[in-house]
Amino acid sequence: MKQLIIILLLFPAIIIGQKQNIKENIELNIGNASSDEFGIDYFPGFSIVFVETKQLKNNKVSEWQIGYAFPTFLTGKLGIGFGNLNKNLMVTIRPWPLFFGPQLKLGKMSSSFEVGINGGFIITVGYRWTFKETTMIKISKWVKDKFLFGVKINQLIN
Repeated sequence: MKQLIIILLLFPAIIIGQKQNIKENIELNIGNASSDEFGIDYFPGFSIVFVETKQLKNNKVSEWQIGYAFPTFLTGKLGIGFGNLNKNLMVTIRPWPLFFGPQLKLGKMSSSFEVGINGGFIITVGYRWTFKETTMIKISKWVKDKFLFGVKINQLIN
């Protein structure tokens, strides 16, 4: 638990005050997971998430995702790394269950391999859609209202 608190405290400090360009997408993921914590040896799953990626200065990027998943119902992830909005490599963390690992994004495709603090893994492959700006603004507002109770992510991490 201490590790999660430290990571969540350091994440905002890394990106405070940096110039940002933002790209918003909807991502569909499929993958497999195991979790020693929950006694699951192997389980296929999928998720559909709203993704906001920010281009920071010095070739750095940050990202957050939140959405619906099976079998966990709700999923989310934070990441920070290097690259640009279309091609990047990040270190990501899922708050619950606590998993962390690399995520690679090339164009509209993404993949990740995450390891659980209490054992297990999550492997995913994803595809991202970008809609018209007006549609993405509506989706973004809905996601932030429903999942984040109207709190702007920028206020949380800046």
